[in-house]
Amino acid sequence: MTSKQRIDLNKVVASRDALKSVPAVLARRLKILPLYIADEMLYVVMEDEQDDVALSQLESTLPMAVKALPALAPENVVPAIKRYYPDTAATFETPLTIFEEILRRALLYRCSDIHFDPEKENAKIRLRIDGVMRVDHTLPLSTCAEVVSAVKVAAGLDIAEHRIPQDGQMSINPYQRQQESEEISMRVAVIPTLHGEKLTIRILATEAISAELADLNKIGMSDGHHRLFMQALRHSYGIILLSGPTGSGKTTTLYAALRHLKAPGTQHILSIEDPVEIPLDGVNQIRIDSERVSFSKALRSSLRHDPDIIMLGEIRDSETADIAVKSSLTGHLVLSTLHANDAAGVTTRLLNLGIAAELMASALRIVVAQRLVRRPCLHCVQWGKASDKDKELFSFPSDARVPIPTGCPLCGGMGYAGRLGLYEMFPVDKRIREMIHSHAAESEIRSHAFEKLGLKTLQQDGADKILCGLTTPEEVKRVTFAM
Repeated sequence: MTSKQRIDLNKVVASRDALKSVPAVLARRLKILPLYIADEMLYVVMEDEQDDVALSQLESTLPMAVKALPALAPENVVPAIKRYYPDTAATFETPLTIFEEILRRALLYRCSDIHFDPEKENAKIRLRIDGVMRVDHTLPLSTCAEVVSAVKVAAGLDIAEHRIPQDGQMSINPYQRQQESEEISMRVAVIPTLHGEKLTIRILATEAISAELADLNKIGMSDGHHRLFMQALRHSYGIILLSGPTGSGKTTTLYAALRHLKAPGTQHILSIEDPVEIPLDGVNQIRIDSERVSFSKALRSSLRHDPDIIMLGEIRDSETADIAVKSSLTGHLVLSTLHANDAAGVTTRLLNLGIAAELMASALRIVVAQRLVRRPCLHCVQWGKASDKDKELFSFPSDARVPIPTGCPLCGGMGYAGRLGLYEMFPVDKRIREMIHSHAAESEIRSHAFEKLGLKTLQQDGADKILCGLTTPEEVKRVTFAM
């Protein structure tokens, strides 16, 4: 691990052993955050890197040496201390306080989902971090059942019902006595299993995460892809479609696009979502109840409110697809997502939903496919020669060097910290319109877009980012199924 790399407190997680070694009162008073312990040395970050007196005071209370690492933003040290050493109001442990502690840890890891998985002898608490699941710790089955009941109460679910699946939403502030803290919105799903009820929590985006995604330049688009996407956003009507599997970052890209479109303040923007994942000022966000109001009904109603731009969370059925496409041809710019394996597959998917080829050809402005890959941890990444197999697969030069994740205390031993997008996209030009109109095969559309026009495929975009050190060959192969 290199000591020259400054510590980004938004991208690392302090270890439990390091936190336990320094009392909360001392950490707050000295404005020092312990990060990890290695070789009988405690590594910390400080608000004032030149405060040798505070460092000496800390060292005098510990049975080990202390070394300060430089922080990328020293002003973030005190807020980080408050997150790691929360001054909560509870003085005794209850099922809800147990959940709040798990939630606080999940937020520190920038986790997207928390899973309570009951098994024969205990329950595993698993976190999905950067798209990958890891076991965080275990709970006794009885304690897990009590936590599940407490969450069901908070989410307005029936605690007496244990035989059918239930879904709901809730908001909790896990840092109740910190004035600058925010409520965390979550989706809650409960389902009965052999050993008890399984609880899954989806953490919706916090303000910190939302701020990071405020710019299209920050989500991983290359200069070429960014230029193509921005050109599509300048159209006054038509439809922009993003495709990819669940968890591939499509909604993040849509929100980044909305932030760009709302900036001038001269257009009326409506979004229709289930649920609203990120509150966005300047956009009229409509949360639908899928049991009573469908996407198609909400979309049809929204057209009466004179929108210039409509963001539709997902095209799920033929009726929604038909209204979205027809809306895009009557003076509205429509942005939405669709499940398809790649960009060219979007045209086939729309045909399967009953959209006439001539309408599709006229409506489409750009088609995008995307995936999310993990970034190597900047504090422990090493570089090595690319394997012969990777050179062949990604068309690397013979002397290509690639990042190799190794794992360190700052990334929890995972070797990765953070994610970015891989993209492939093509604008619907005159030739592609003709091909769609004549029901050309996906392979023909792909050949025109990625061979004749020279645009980058997902795999080629990944290869470029590997050589730049932004991700690894293993990650690109994992999400593009390249072997």
